[in-house]
Amino acid sequence: MARKSAAEPAPPSVRYGESEGGGCDHPGCGNTEAFRCLYRDRRAIDCAWVACRDHLQVVDGKAYCMRHSSIVEVLIMARRQGTELLPPDLDDRCASLVRAVANDLNDPVVERLVRWGDANTTIINDPSIRFTRADRLHHVPGHWERVWGLATKTGILLRVGIRVEESRPETVILTGGVTHLVATIPPWVQRHLAGDAVQGSQTALVERLAFQQQLLQALDEHVEKYGITFPHQIMRAPA
Repeated sequence: MARKSAAEPAPPSVRYGESEGGGCDHPGCGNTEAFRCLYRDRRAIDCAWVACRDHLQVVDGKAYCMRHSSIVEVLIMARRQGTELLPPDLDDRCASLVRAVANDLNDPVVERLVRWGDANTTIINDPSIRFTRADRLHHVPGHWERVWGLATKTGILLRVGIRVEESRPETVILTGGVTHLVATIPPWVQRHLAGDAVQGSQTALVERLAFQQQLLQALDEHVEKYGITFPHQIMRAPA
């Protein structure tokens, strides 16, 4: 008698927002079945973006618009590491901008750390995007940041960071140690601020690669000029 195969597990259920009859908000999409994004910020204000299933991103069983899905992923990652963060305001793009730029930079930054290090160094590659506020009592604006590093048993030789400050939410800052190497607005953000039309995927890719190279060149020049410092000693990076 043939054994019955075990029943396959049911696919995880997905929670969508309220169904809307006006169709998908994504430019050029003709889908008429659309749902409201489930993101709610720290002020209990809901996202008004409406999209079809193709243009929503599911995170932890809930459907969000593309922009807010990346923010929710950052919040979930922080929670898993023991830090509870309030959802940023609807129009706060700081965390999602850090995440987008850091994802583009991760492989080439790690490749450089491997090249600059040796058998006695360890690469720090923390995917977490953290929120820091230096002075909470005086309500100093904070910043979101993603960090890489090169360390030995006695300390950090090089710390590389991508950050976006609350007071300048459109500006990406590349840091080397405590030095701001570059502070610039990405081209796609410039277009958004100017109200320009969305570019094609090929143009967007060229923009992102050019922006990536701008940041990497600044990092390369910093290490070439100052080497790897710790704490009073300078070690020139290997060619």
